[in-house]
Amino acid sequence: MPEIITAAIFGLLGGTIRALVGLLKQKRVSKTKRFKISYLIITIILSGLIGAITSTSLTTNNIMNLVIGYAGIDLLENLLKIITKKTSYF
Repeated sequence: MPEIITAAIFGLLGGTIRALVGLLKQKRVSKTKRFKISYLIITIILSGLIGAITSTSLTTNNIMNLVIGYAGIDLLENLLKIITKKTSYF
């Protein structure tokens, strides 16, 4: 399998893990708000793109691509919260 596809898969996996952690956190903190499936899908797609892009420029290590997918989405989400001055997107 080409390295870019492998990297995208691991980036996707990292972003999916990040999205599921967010879902569990939201369920624990707020019983009234509903989780948006569209938010989950966007998170997964963006994490795959981050994993694919960074693999071509930074690393071919699959574990690092998983971490980059996780951390990349976390970084983008928090930057968006700062810019829009929202505390949550759930």
